[in-house]
Amino acid sequence: MIGGLAAGPSAASKAARTNPDAEVVLFEQGDAVSYGICEIPYHISGEVKEEDLSPFTPEKLRATRRIDARVLHRVEEIQPHRRTLRVRNLAGGSTSEEKFDRLIIATGSRPRRLSLEGEESRNVFRLKALDEGIALRKFVAEERPRTAVIIGGGYIGMEMADALRTLGIDVTILHNSALPMRVLERETRERVREELEKNGVRFVGMAQTTGFVRGGGSKITHVLTGDGSYEAGIVVVAIGVEPNTDLARGAGIRTGASGGIHTDQRQQTSVDNIYAAGDCCEVKNLVTGRQVYIPLATIASKAGWTAGENAAGGSAVFRGAIRAIAVRVFGLEVAQVGAGEEDAREAGFDPVCETITGWSRVAVMPGSERVVVRLIADRKTRRLLGANVWGREGAVLRANTLAAAIQQKVTIGEMQQWDLAYSPPFTPLWDPLIVAANAMHKKLGTP
Repeated sequence: MIGGLAAGPSAASKAARTNPDAEVVLFEQGDAVSYGICEIPYHISGEVKEEDLSPFTPEKLRATRRIDARVLHRVEEIQPHRRTLRVRNLAGGSTSEEKFDRLIIATGSRPRRLSLEGEESRNVFRLKALDEGIALRKFVAEERPRTAVIIGGGYIGMEMADALRTLGIDVTILHNSALPMRVLERETRERVREELEKNGVRFVGMAQTTGFVRGGGSKITHVLTGDGSYEAGIVVVAIGVEPNTDLARGAGIRTGASGGIHTDQRQQTSVDNIYAAGDCCEVKNLVTGRQVYIPLATIASKAGWTAGENAAGGSAVFRGAIRAIAVRVFGLEVAQVGAGEEDAREAGFDPVCETITGWSRVAVMPGSERVVVRLIADRKTRRLLGANVWGREGAVLRANTLAAAIQQKVTIGEMQQWDLAYSPPFTPLWDPLIVAANAMHKKLGTP
């Protein structure tokens, strides 16, 4: 396996279980494996301890999973016809040739760059690796910046705004769209912006970052846009990621329109005996049927399991995935599952949308909060295609229920008949999901 974050260790573990006689070797160019990249914003805020970010060490993987995990080893070339890798030991600088019978590429993604002078200044951070998150937290603790600029209004931007405000830092978000979180529906995005501003975050939409002003000590002091300058004691660049496919393309492995490695349902690439999984790959969208790029740890781990089992002689299948993402924006839970309205229309559906507001628990119960559910269904088939759910309690778990329904191609009529648990401290008699299904049924009209 090449890569030690999500897909690589999942593939290695599954391969070792599938074939106990196999020699399973994992190469990782960093000094840690299987760490919690998604937990880094919560480590920065102080909610998660550093030692809890890495549940598995190379030693533990060897002892408990029979995986020979070699950190600080960078694979520099794949030679498919010889079934060999050229590997550099970063600790000593030496190179070696390693043979393989089956190979799994799990090289993940890399952060997109602004390509502006000053982007490598010591108070500019990107959160794509464990050491970057630790370095950011250390910088904040030692230098106590008063102001932060986050470039990018996606999920990482939201999490970092929450984390830095928790530390008492004034935060400005610069985003190249009018509203944050482009994958959400407009009314959800408006609610997210409202929550940001309510918690003291300055959101600047339609902002194009054009440069940096550097002060003393190799630090940025201001971020420049076409409309003005913003003071920055610390800068977080969170403008998305792209598949890391240099090794694969160098080996002649096919990539798709999304830029990710193209695989079949067994995670087999276009080259015999080489599999791929994780954020370096594209995946079939189970709603639209298209090959897309969805860099999520959940998908990476499942695809890794499939690749690992098949590389070890099994016959697993990974049919695809839907987009299922959640984020906490201060006190607000926000989730998006399935296709958005525009995605559905582009895929040939005739999308119909309906939004309702319900209660997380029985309304009179202490702690009950409003929950908003926006459903997207196909007019002709009445199939549930996607949803946004947000509220201060109970939004994400309801979105998970909808995610399962979307994958199973549930119709609105079937959704109306769901038997969901009812208990006043947990959920109302008419759960918001059923209320939403009934409202959508009325909007669709009699079939």
